[in-house]
Amino acid sequence: MKTFKIKIHSTVDLITNSSTVIFTYQDGCDKAVKELVNTMLKTFGKTETFDDIFYAGIFLDGNDSYFLDDEEDIEDENKFPELGWTEVMDLNWSDPKMVEWRESREKYLKDIKLQVMKGEIEKPQWMKYAEEREQYDYYAPDTSLELIPKDEKYSELANQLLKYLNTPGHEATRDG
Repeated sequence: MKTFKIKIHSTVDLITNSSTVIFTYQDGCDKAVKELVNTMLKTFGKTETFDDIFYAGIFLDGNDSYFLDDEEDIEDENKFPELGWTEVMDLNWSDPKMVEWRESREKYLKDIKLQVMKGEIEKPQWMKYAEEREQYDYYAPDTSLELIPKDEKYSELANQLLKYLNTPGHEATRDG
């Protein structure tokens, strides 16, 4: 199954005497996309709904953002499961055992995301924590709406949504 990532948000540019900050708003974008798709389907006489054709969820842009190895004082339920890190932490990134470990971590996260999108499990606390915490620059981490077509015939619709709704990938802050 191919996952489509759609970075959706509105942008507000705030300019002051000493800086420019671009704020983004993303909350509720999944509902807006569902309404858009449902309206289009209904307009063209289709009985399917968004939920009939896609699994969807909002997740961090980069999977590495879920791995909070830089914070030792957070509670255990807010930490990504270790998944054998102590066995590979001293290895070179190109070592086959490290590569295998990284691939297993990515597969684990992909499986968790799919279970969340299918409604089989609630989003784990460690995911919520990573998505809500401020980063070193005091901004919330970037998120995307991820779509997985339930049938291959809906992949082109996902591609078209991506082309239409994906926003420019540049956000900036300028101090001084």
